[in-house]
Amino acid sequence: MKLQELFSDIAVLSWNADPMLEVTSVSSDSRKIESGAAFVCLKGLKVDGRVWIPQSFEKGAVVAICQEKPEAEVPYVLVEDTRAALPLLLSNFYQHPEKSFRRIIGITGTNGKTTTSFMMKAIFDRAGCKTGLIGTTKYLVCDEEFPVDAGSALLTTPDPELLFRLFAAMREKGVDTVIMEASSHALALKKLTGVPFDLGVFTNLTQDHIDFHKTMEEYLEAKKGLFRVAKKGIFNCDDQAFERISHEVSSTVVTYSAKGEGDYSSAKILSHDDRGIKYLLKCEGEEKEIFVSVPGSFTVYNSLAAIAAAREEGIGWDSILSALSNMEGVKGRIERIPTKTPYSVFIDFAHTPDALENILKNLREFTTGRLVTLFGCGGDRDKTKRPIMGGIACRMSDFVIITSDNCRSEKKEDIIGDIVAGAEGAGCAYTTITDRTEAICFALDQAKPGDVILLAGKGHEEYEIDQNGKHEYSERKIVLEHIGE
Repeated sequence: MKLQELFSDIAVLSWNADPMLEVTSVSSDSRKIESGAAFVCLKGLKVDGRVWIPQSFEKGAVVAICQEKPEAEVPYVLVEDTRAALPLLLSNFYQHPEKSFRRIIGITGTNGKTTTSFMMKAIFDRAGCKTGLIGTTKYLVCDEEFPVDAGSALLTTPDPELLFRLFAAMREKGVDTVIMEASSHALALKKLTGVPFDLGVFTNLTQDHIDFHKTMEEYLEAKKGLFRVAKKGIFNCDDQAFERISHEVSSTVVTYSAKGEGDYSSAKILSHDDRGIKYLLKCEGEEKEIFVSVPGSFTVYNSLAAIAAAREEGIGWDSILSALSNMEGVKGRIERIPTKTPYSVFIDFAHTPDALENILKNLREFTTGRLVTLFGCGGDRDKTKRPIMGGIACRMSDFVIITSDNCRSEKKEDIIGDIVAGAEGAGCAYTTITDRTEAICFALDQAKPGDVILLAGKGHEEYEIDQNGKHEYSERKIVLEHIGE
């Protein structure tokens, strides 16, 4: 592709390169530069990408795209904002794959994004649509998992280079419906600039990512970004942030509620156990009986969001009811490990105060013995939530085991100490075991018939991150091997 074609409909401050230069790829990662690449210099909080220009040109880059003139004598193009320009450049490079879809649905919020996205995919699949899914646990092109480069992180919302490769692969497979999680990081860092969202869905807003956004107001402001571009917004009107975020939508506002209000609302929970939940739905002037084969009362919220999105896109009730009642659980979300023990072991990704409180509240509803909670908190992340989560775990459990969870550069003992500060005097006995594997084995050894053991925080993750980097780690394998299954 010619350089001038790459910049079609993108504002340029200054050309200092041959517009007819041939460009073979676009990247902001100097480590992945190939011969003929355009290197986009992102300006970060600590490092200006221009420092990597010499390295990128040694690898074969032919032009640098910057916000300020580079010090190195190389061909360059100046734009006002390289972060906003990157997805637009990639859209041009891949011939606008995002415009080929019938609909793109973005889901944002602190909790519930992943489960809601899988519910939506099940519904649209059942209705005969060809779907693509982009989210925390996997990227799917129809039902095929899209491979991620070795050593790369599976981000909730992928970086633009991977996102547009995904879009292009989806176009090639004839995908008509894209369902994707839109993280606050991606929105704040302008990774989704130019993506034409037809629907934006808001699940909730609770404390998380304060290490990045600094304040809850900044966090909320990032979430608003989705609704400034979405044609229609679907909102959880029970959430305290509803009023402040819903006015940002560019057109129609649709609401859902588990408290009997909103366009789509739960009238009454009819039954609830470890197999799923049944409730009455009020919408469109009538009531529908809904069964979702995912346990937990928060399933009502997630399914309401999925139902609202489906109905607003014209999906019939037969597809909705059948998909929700037959869908499999989502990996790492209130996931029961299939053991033959007289006690139950659940894995859940709960890593925020609100998510931990919700999962414990739901497990309590069908716990006949003790509710035992094992969890830790991530290192190099929001420290203020650690004592809060310690207090929640001890108030809502019968016994708590505080351990490690992706400590990164921090000492495990320091993180545990922060959690303990909130656990002391909060309502139940607890112990601290620094090594997570040892902690899991201890929980299993102490289990009694009827107990429910919750392993919280890692969920779908099959790795652990510590001072030595990222290495394989599977809670499922640890549990099954320890009990001899």
